[in-house]
Parts: sequence; C-alpha cells; structure tokens
Amino acid sequence: MKRPSIGLTFLVAGVAFVAVACASMQAKSPAETVDARQKMMKENGAAWKAVQDNAKAGNWAAVATAADTLSKNAARIPGLFPAGSMTPDSKAKPEIWQKWSEFEASAKKMETEGARLSALAKAGNAQAANDIIKDFGRNACGSCHGPFRVPPPQK
Repeated sequence: MKRPSIGLTFLVAGVAFVAVACASMQAKSPAETVDARQKMMKENGAAWKAVQDNAKAGNWAAVATAADTLSKNAARIPGLFPAGSMTPDSKAKPEIWQKWSEFEASAKKMETEGARLSALAKAGNAQAANDIIKDFGRNACGSCHGPFRVPPPQK
C-alpha cells in the first residue's frame, strides 16, 4: 500500500489554511456591514429609478440592465444581514432575524421578479414588462420594506 506523499499533505493543509484565512478576513464589523447594505440599497434605488425612467422612454435594453442589477443585488441581501449587524444607523427591524425564512423569501421574490423583468425587457415585451413594473415596488421591494425596515420619517 502506498502512503500519501508529504507534498499532498502540505497542499491540503495549505488550501485549508488559505480558506480559513479568507473567511476570517471577510468578517466585518456591524458598522461596515450596515454601510455595505445601505450602499447596496442606494444602488437598488438608482436601479429602480432607471427602470422607471427607461420604461417611460421605451429603452428596454436599459430597463433590462437595471432590472438585472436589482435581481443580482436581491440575491445578496440575506448575506448582508448577519446576526448582530445592528447599529444606530441601521434601518433594519429585529423581525429580520426573528422571521428569517420570511425575510429570505422576500429577497428571493425580488430576485425572481427582477430576473423576470429583465428577461421581458430584453425580449422587448413592453406590455408584460410594464405589468411587472406597475407592481414591483409593492410586491418586490415592499414585501421586505414593510415588515423588515423601519419606515423613513414622515416629512
């Protein structure tokens, strides 16, 4: 029977070391996490505005690009809400972690709706794309913002 080579042992140990090092380097403070998710949410706001403006202008390629951004960002949402990532600047409600599966489902819904909108816009199907746009804010964004985000102050 052959014994594994020392080189193979070092290779496996090295890969494990690098994986642990990378994982520990990615750990962020709560303030960094809140900052990252607020930055992404502002990006979503800009993408949503681009969807609305370009849909009105009939620029379906731009709608598709912005909707794709919304979909991809939605897939990242749960990862930006690790337990313990609250700060005074956070607008997240504790219900996120109390109802985690519902929170994940809301993010998945936005991901799915964004992907559907992107596909329809790429295909130039203005009527179907507009049907999604009409309810996207309420059905996709609002499914999370309502139950899981502190409402902005009334002006």
